[in-house]
Amino acid sequence: MDRDERIESVKKAFGAKILGADRVRGIPVVTAAKQDIPAIASHMHRASDLRGTLSLQWAVDLRPRLAAYRIYYLFTLSGGPWLMLQTELYGEDRLFPSITPRIHAAKWYEREIRDMFGLIAEGHPDLRRLVRHEHWPKGTHPLKKDFSWNHVMGRQDGEYHFRQIEGEGVFEVPVGPIHAGIIEPGHFRFSVAGEPIMQLEVRHFWKHRGVEKLFENLTWAEGVSLAEKVSGDTSFGHSLCYCQAAESLLGIEVPPRANYLRSLFLELERLHNHIGDVGAICNDAAYALALAHCGRMKERIMQINDSLTGSRFLRGLNRVGGLSIDLPSDQLDAAALALKKIEEDFTDLSKIIFNNASLTDRLETTGILKERTARDHGVMGVVGRASNIDRDVRRDHPFAAYDRLRFKVPIYRYGDVRARLRVRVDEVHESMDLIRQALENLPVGPITNAALPAPQPGDWALSAVEGWRGEILYFVMAGEEGKIHRCKVRDPSFVIWPAIQFAVLGNIIPDFPLINKSFNLSYAGTDL
Repeated sequence: MDRDERIESVKKAFGAKILGADRVRGIPVVTAAKQDIPAIASHMHRASDLRGTLSLQWAVDLRPRLAAYRIYYLFTLSGGPWLMLQTELYGEDRLFPSITPRIHAAKWYEREIRDMFGLIAEGHPDLRRLVRHEHWPKGTHPLKKDFSWNHVMGRQDGEYHFRQIEGEGVFEVPVGPIHAGIIEPGHFRFSVAGEPIMQLEVRHFWKHRGVEKLFENLTWAEGVSLAEKVSGDTSFGHSLCYCQAAESLLGIEVPPRANYLRSLFLELERLHNHIGDVGAICNDAAYALALAHCGRMKERIMQINDSLTGSRFLRGLNRVGGLSIDLPSDQLDAAALALKKIEEDFTDLSKIIFNNASLTDRLETTGILKERTARDHGVMGVVGRASNIDRDVRRDHPFAAYDRLRFKVPIYRYGDVRARLRVRVDEVHESMDLIRQALENLPVGPITNAALPAPQPGDWALSAVEGWRGEILYFVMAGEEGKIHRCKVRDPSFVIWPAIQFAVLGNIIPDFPLINKSFNLSYAGTDL
């Protein structure tokens, strides 16, 4: 189904309720009145010819150009194409109908919109605060245009009301937000009767940094450095996604050599994170041998990153229009040889891991995320592919040089810890092969296009990158005087955290560290 057919499908179903239909940088966009949004969104989600997953929902304060708020709904349809729905709230209108009762993936998005903009999703089943903890003063909505980025807030007392299961023998076990290790803050509240977990409630957003507000004070070139800081272990993936959105908006063509090198760096980031996770998962199952070897291999890859770029985390490389550095052939050849040795070691270790019967027994059937639950919550990336969600932006929305590279997307249907481990192991081998292909076909030429034209205020663009955890999304809208009016950031962790609450059900609390590690989501990437 092409782009025009997608729009015609919606028009045919809703006729005059469709107030407008257009394409913005290749993305079909349907406009409707707010009261018609739930029915149209449900159609995009459930219609047999669309079968869309809600990938992102966000709001924009259009002031000072227009006294209105616009709410966007981005759907990823079956096979990967996008379809967008939008509506506007004018003047003092702050109410819009919730789609959460029909589409579960909207739950956190609509709570976030209320916190950040003061727009209320009527009919939402759970409008407790999400980002704004109870010490935030009432009426504080940071992404409204009349809220200053450097405003110092007062503090109020308040209490968050957790969901409770009542009954004889039911106990609540709180964990965090401060933990014994060096991990970031996150609160997990378990309800148990005996040993099995009956309910888990995740309470995050303890380290809000105001990232999206800070973007509004930056030029397009300055935004790259901030994007690198969204989630430290995905510095390259986030900065790449931001740059691609800005390049699409500004109409900049990135040189081919830069696109190949971007793909190479993204796979290096995927490699050291996946290998580290393989070792950490095994260690949480008391198999420390794998942790030792994976730690050695991860460190070697980060040393390769440093030798190539001067940054172990691949920071300072991306710029709007391309890359900031080029790499000579002798450095690339040396990196290729080192990676070949690492791949050989990792292959040997993988055989040992999967031939270990006691480890297999510990990982199989632990922390099962069912395919239906994953689909209902819009889960993607490593966790989704382990639950039979066949989705990868590198294939479905090719970016950088991925349209010229060959790879397989590993899919498993069991949805347990072992399946998530297997996805990572398979992706390590695919990444190694992608790096080889990129080096073999690396074109000569420039690595940047320095021109930064001024976009028209109100114009917008959207970008997606398959980070090592999953799909990263950036929406950017142009403001006045070369500044960013709005930058919406969505790390895959924001989508996947709610799903872990279902994966733990029926397991016991000692299983949770292992399940949590197999998801390995970002707290910082969730709490912007």
